[in-house]
Amino acid sequence: MAVGAQGFSLRKATDNDHTDILAVLEQVAPQIPVSLEGSQRQDAIKQIIIECCASGESLVACDEQGAVVGFVLAKPDRGERFFRDNGACSLRYIGVASAAQGRGIFSAMLKEMKAAGEPLTAEVLNGNQAGMADRLKRAGFVETKSDEREKAFRWECSDARGAD
Repeated sequence: MAVGAQGFSLRKATDNDHTDILAVLEQVAPQIPVSLEGSQRQDAIKQIIIECCASGESLVACDEQGAVVGFVLAKPDRGERFFRDNGACSLRYIGVASAAQGRGIFSAMLKEMKAAGEPLTAEVLNGNQAGMADRLKRAGFVETKSDEREKAFRWECSDARGAD
């Protein structure tokens, strides 16, 4: 995909993106919040990145030089796909590098994910400092569950083209 007017392009994440995604995730981890302390947590996060990239559902945003500046780590939502017989994806982590924020990357990535026309699910920890719950609501996601740890959200296409 060509670099757009905002200076970034979107593409499917590949196996070659693991290290770059981890670097961006390390920048935004305190806002999510997700702990990357210790080798066990690092290994667990690396495994999530590998699994999501291998699923073919994840995206990266790249700057003019091709460097990864944002990501959506997604994978098939097995519960949705089994119980509702759809192609739903679970959005595990979304992040945009600090230097690239404010350029519409988050919105563009979410729009691209919605374009598939399949339901999207996400969980947001109550300690999230990036305003992710509000951002998802503004993007048309509906809160489906809330407890002391997190809030769950779901987006469903309102027509066959994937528009909201």
